[in-house]
Amino acid sequence: MFEKWIEQHRSQIIENTQGILRINSVGGPASAPDQPFGPGCAEALEYVLNLGREMGFAVKNVDGYAGHIEFGEGDDYIAVLGHLDVVPVGTGWTYPPFGAEIHDGKMYARGAIDDKGPSMAALHALQAVKESGVKLSKKVRVIFGLDEESNWRCMDHYFEKEPKPLGGFTPDADFPLIYAEKGILCFDVIRDRKSQESATVIVREVTGGNRINMVPDHTAIVLDVKGVDIDQVVKQIGEIAESYNIQHELEVGDDTIKIHVAGVSVHAAAPQHGVNAIRQAGRLLAELDTAERDLWTFISEVDTEGDRLGIQLVCDVTGPLTNNMGLVHVDEKAAKFSFNVRFPVDQTSEGLLSIMQEKLGPDGYTVAMNEHANMEPLYVPKDSEIVQKLLSVYEEETGDKAEPLTIGGGTYARAIPNAVAFGALFPGQEELAHQRDENWAVDDLIRCTKIYAKAIYELAK
Repeated sequence: MFEKWIEQHRSQIIENTQGILRINSVGGPASAPDQPFGPGCAEALEYVLNLGREMGFAVKNVDGYAGHIEFGEGDDYIAVLGHLDVVPVGTGWTYPPFGAEIHDGKMYARGAIDDKGPSMAALHALQAVKESGVKLSKKVRVIFGLDEESNWRCMDHYFEKEPKPLGGFTPDADFPLIYAEKGILCFDVIRDRKSQESATVIVREVTGGNRINMVPDHTAIVLDVKGVDIDQVVKQIGEIAESYNIQHELEVGDDTIKIHVAGVSVHAAAPQHGVNAIRQAGRLLAELDTAERDLWTFISEVDTEGDRLGIQLVCDVTGPLTNNMGLVHVDEKAAKFSFNVRFPVDQTSEGLLSIMQEKLGPDGYTVAMNEHANMEPLYVPKDSEIVQKLLSVYEEETGDKAEPLTIGGGTYARAIPNAVAFGALFPGQEELAHQRDENWAVDDLIRCTKIYAKAIYELAK
């Protein structure tokens, strides 16, 4: 029904997607009253809304927090929710992270799969539905958020001003469909620093991480080695690093050593696939002649299952809890570690905080929820109408009878009633969200556009 139009406009879909990917939309502080997340996010929103105008849709910018492109008539509507903000790019990219270059059939850019690319597939899917001339019984909105990677202020503000839909989906996870999402708890573990007078090596500062929902790929340590054989300390650092396979670089001054510890960044929903640079820094510091070895040992023992925090939990629906230590800030007064935990559907944020405080409190740590987005779990029954309709669309378009999934990620499906995540990663494909060299196959962009066009039609007909 829609495939012919999509194939005829393949080059347009690709070019428009490259256009949005070339905009650096890493979220930042407000730059103007109508730019609450910085100029890059504002530019990205205007780009897609202008495309919507050119396509003949009604469009709306909701105070710079989010916007939508709308088709159809009536009061009730179905929503497709995507986001245009992206996480920081990190280092080590093969191709420019905002170049949207195509190599071997893959489009390389931050946001290619999370979530600019799939959002553009949804936009062009709605265009295909419009151009086909089919009749719908409900309006359809493609809603674009700008703060998904941080605190979801975009969705909070949008739905303060706009009515919620009957239901819908978000193209921000995996096919065939996500029917349950783990809860997300973001919190800080804080402890005051102790005297370092007795130490040979004094730890002045430790900083690391880009975002709480990314495994940190860099941590910087500043050591004071005044009055110490600096060559001996450098030698010791090298030996410790070799024994733990810690990738690092040194900047050696007259009385200081700065250590840059490297890791491998991945999405916090699957931290076991990365290398946490904060934990690696802890391993190194715990072996040096420093004060507070218990503090550095604590960092080195933090695991991705939550055992060190006392929250190694599992359930039959969503599987095990995962834990990411995403940020660290240690100065001469206090040490603060920021965590992102994805927890099973049978647990609560309040319960987990209580368990951790009881576990860590006796050692002088305080556990407190921080300003980042915290969400209780999402569960939509497999036999619900929305799940069955979208599974049917996926099977019809792909021939794949795959079972619906659960994930540790948090998607906009939680922002509205009767919604799930639907694509855009196909079964068996590598997860590259939040990683260097993030990319998306051009053929998958087109394939998703076809699937989403059919899904929009089935939900709104």
